[in-house]
Amino acid sequence: MALSPRRSYTINSLDRALRILTILGERGVPMRVSDISRKLGIDKSTAYRIISTLRARDFVEQEADTRKYTLGLKVLEVAALKLRSIKLVPVAKPFLEELMIRTKEAVHLAVLADGEVMYVDSEQCSGPFNVNTQVGGRAPLHSSAVGKALLAFRAVEDVNRAVAIKGLVRFTDRTIISTEELHEHLAGVRKRGWAMDDEETHLGVRCLASPVFDHRGAVTASVGISGPVQHMTTERISFVGQLVKDAAAKISRRLGYVPTTPEGMVAQPASAAHQEAPRPA
Repeated sequence: MALSPRRSYTINSLDRALRILTILGERGVPMRVSDISRKLGIDKSTAYRIISTLRARDFVEQEADTRKYTLGLKVLEVAALKLRSIKLVPVAKPFLEELMIRTKEAVHLAVLADGEVMYVDSEQCSGPFNVNTQVGGRAPLHSSAVGKALLAFRAVEDVNRAVAIKGLVRFTDRTIISTEELHEHLAGVRKRGWAMDDEETHLGVRCLASPVFDHRGAVTASVGISGPVQHMTTERISFVGQLVKDAAAKISRRLGYVPTTPEGMVAQPASAAHQEAPRPA
C-alpha cells in the first residue's frame, strides 16, 4: 500500500527531535536522557545523539548540576518570530466562517476601543430574521456579549476604568446598570467561559461571546454570535455557547496561547463541536 505524501517524506530523526522538544515543553521540568528515550520508545544512545544536536543549536540546554535537559532559549527566539507574524483578523477568519455556517447566525470579532466594543470582522448570514453587524461598528461594553467577554478576564480596576469612559447606560429593562451587579455577572462569565447579552442592548436579540487570548495570556479580542430570540432560544443557548467557546479557543491557540491549567480556555473542542447546531425553522 502506498504511503501518503505526508508520511512518505517523513525523516525519522527529525521527527524524533521535534517530539523531544514537545516532550520537554509539555513536561515543563528537566529530564534525563533515559526518561526521554523511554518516553519516545528508542534506545538511550539514539536519544543522546539527537539531544546533543539540539543542544548544539541551543534548542536544548543541560543543567550543570543535575545533567538533565530543558528547552533552550532558541525555542523562544523561533516562537517570537512566529508570534510577530500573526495577525488577528486573518487568523480568526476561517473560524468565524465555520461558526457562521454551523449556526446560521451572524458572527463577529470584536476588540476593546475607547470604552466601547469595536467590530473588526464579521460573517453575515442571509435571512429575513438575521441580526447582522458591520465592521467598524460599535457596541457598549457592559450590555453586549462581546463586551462582557472582553471585560470578564481583566482585573477589577481595569474593568472599572473601561466602563467609566461611557458609563453604565440603560438600553432595555434588562441592562445591567450597577457596577456591583456587573462584577457579579462577569464572575459567571469567567466560570462558564462565555458571555450572554439577553436582550440587554436590543429587545428581541440575544448574543453570545467568548474571549480570545494572545500568547501572553491577555484577552485581545472576543468572538460573538447574534440572533433573534426566535433562533437563540433558551434550549439552544448552552449548545451554541459551547460552539462559540470552542471557536475562540481555536483562535487563541493559533495566536500562541497555552492555558496554564487543564480547565484553560484552549481545551480540546467538546463533542458538541462535532455536531450540527440545531436551529428552529
